Amino acid sequence: MFARVASFEGGDGKRILEMNEEAMQSGTMNAPQEIKRVLLFDDDQRNRRLFITFFDSREAIQAAEERFESMGDEIPEDIRGRRTSVDVYEVVFDQEM
Repeated sequence: MFARVASFEGGDGKRILEMNEEAMQSGTMNAPQEIKRVLLFDDDQRNRRLFITFFDSREAIQAAEERFESMGDEIPEDIRGRRTSVDVYEVVFDQEM
């Protein structure tokens, strides 16, 4: 399992959550099909977010990059914020307690 971690600064964290909920309910999210799981971390005090998506392989992440880029074009920067980094990590331990 691999995780793609995208960091964002600025934007409107509450509106991002609303947009995600609306898209999920309406079925219009159109996220890359290879995604296995999504996590969104929000630090409203520093106005930063981490958007973490999980995939089975690095190749699946690479195949999804074009869709991620187009999603960035679909959401105005004043809502999504400015992407400051994208990193990929292999998940070596995942334990629910």
